[in-house]
Amino acid sequence: MKPIRTLLTATALAGSGLLAYAWTGERPRMTLQPYLVRWAPAAGLKILHLSDQHFGREDWIQRRRLDKTLGMVARMRPDLILLTGDFLHDDAGLVMVEKLLLGLPPARLGVYAVLGNHDYAVYSYGELFRNMAEQVHAAASPQRKLEALVQETGQLARLAWNIYRNERLRFAAIPNDVAELRRLLAIYGVTLLDNRAMPLPGRPELWIAGVDDLVEGAPRLAQTLASVPDDADVILLTHNPDLAFAPEAARAGLIFSGHTHGGQVVLPRLGAIHTQGTRLPRSQPAGYFGHLPGGGQMIVSRGMGESTPFRFRCPPEVVWVEVV
Repeated sequence: MKPIRTLLTATALAGSGLLAYAWTGERPRMTLQPYLVRWAPAAGLKILHLSDQHFGREDWIQRRRLDKTLGMVARMRPDLILLTGDFLHDDAGLVMVEKLLLGLPPARLGVYAVLGNHDYAVYSYGELFRNMAEQVHAAASPQRKLEALVQETGQLARLAWNIYRNERLRFAAIPNDVAELRRLLAIYGVTLLDNRAMPLPGRPELWIAGVDDLVEGAPRLAQTLASVPDDADVILLTHNPDLAFAPEAARAGLIFSGHTHGGQVVLPRLGAIHTQGTRLPRSQPAGYFGHLPGGGQMIVSRGMGESTPFRFRCPPEVVWVEVV
């Protein structure tokens, strides 16, 4: 019995250590991920790409992560700054969003953004379980309670099945103050590309376009890209990289996205537990994608924050792109 107890104790300690590392080891870190992209229409541009801040109520991890980010970007001189959504985890994060916008360096050709699903709503596991408990508690008889319990357990099983199958997730959505976020972005000179396209200043041959979120918003990809002149090239922003695989996205030569967080928890040999999308493999839930179906290129950021407070073998990042 003693060897078994020793093994169980060692396993419990190792598991606790891994859990503690996933919670506090990588999340406060901020790495710089550089890319050299070959795309003649935008040759010479330097681009700072930030995504998925998931700001909520300020804590030491968010504060340290933001301080490191601002320290890192303060030395940069980008031509473009691109923000690909999920600024918010919940409304308490608006204060942190403002601190980020205040600390961004100047960008010669402007700062552009799109919104993500969490800018519209919080997906709350706590609310999910509360709703389940309320449904069971509200049932009038023991039989009804059992039926409600079976029904709610089935919903939870379907959620787990969607995670296993790497499907999109949406549950217990609590609205965020997206109007206030839009106001903040406008105050600090960020151009929100909400299903629209426009030429870059002084570059009529190079347009930038952005679409609304795929899950919580109303993206109009075809309509947005149809407004671009036939002889112009396009940089496209979309929070969810699944849109990059739509036939209409072939109009864009360079695409920037986020949403996947790099999988957050990436296991050896198995890859990411969940990529929050349907088109990127678990083996590569973020990074550079050079051969999209339409012939374009895409960069998907691991993001600055996360939806659940764990990262393992997947630290947050700031993306720096030089186009040659």
